[in-house]
Amino acid sequence: MRSSRDRASGDLLALAAILGLASLGCALLYGFRVVASGRISYLYLLWNLFLACVPFLIAAVASLLFRRAAPGRRRSVAVAPVVLLWLLFYPNSPYIFTDFIHLVNKVYLRAKPAEWIDLNALVWYDIVMNAAFAFIGHFIGLVSMWLMQALMRAAWGRMAARAGVLAAIFLSGFGIYLGRFSRLNSWDLLFSPIRVLGEATEALSDPKAILFSLVFGLFILLSYGALSAFKRISSPLE
Repeated sequence: MRSSRDRASGDLLALAAILGLASLGCALLYGFRVVASGRISYLYLLWNLFLACVPFLIAAVASLLFRRAAPGRRRSVAVAPVVLLWLLFYPNSPYIFTDFIHLVNKVYLRAKPAEWIDLNALVWYDIVMNAAFAFIGHFIGLVSMWLMQALMRAAWGRMAARAGVLAAIFLSGFGIYLGRFSRLNSWDLLFSPIRVLGEATEALSDPKAILFSLVFGLFILLSYGALSAFKRISSPLE
């Protein structure tokens, strides 16, 4: 009989495989776009989708290590830096939605596409492709948040886990703003902390930055709430 640890490891591997296949599907959409148009555009979507996978990898590895660690105060305390590391990279997942600005501005549609492609058809293809990257990237982030909430609940209790997730959601909204408008990356906090502090302080005094952060935070909250509710619903055929 398989132990609960083995089952958990198997479930995580299966989950990683499913998300990996979904990401591969996005990459295939991108590849077809390059072949069809004859131009390498939207290359940043691949990079941003890779970054969206990082918080899931952090959460999955942390979950496996937590199960293997001996119970006790040390294990609970060790969760804190893992949560901070996850939070540092999590905003990259919903950040992909902001990439629609390039489509709105038609940055990669100003040059004439291949002769056999209608420009209107290419616009619709780009909408679907960007939506696929944004949805899959965001979904991967939500799954990582679910894993981190379970980790925090096991280490600190239910209320602390809920508070941690709520704080992470709205801090991520602010992180998305810093990424899009201040052009900061997750690793800048490690290598350029003074710059990050300056940009964050300036943004906190800007009402537009606060509104943007709250709107994105609300979007993440609603979608994570929907995912959490869906997980609790049994199949109607069971």
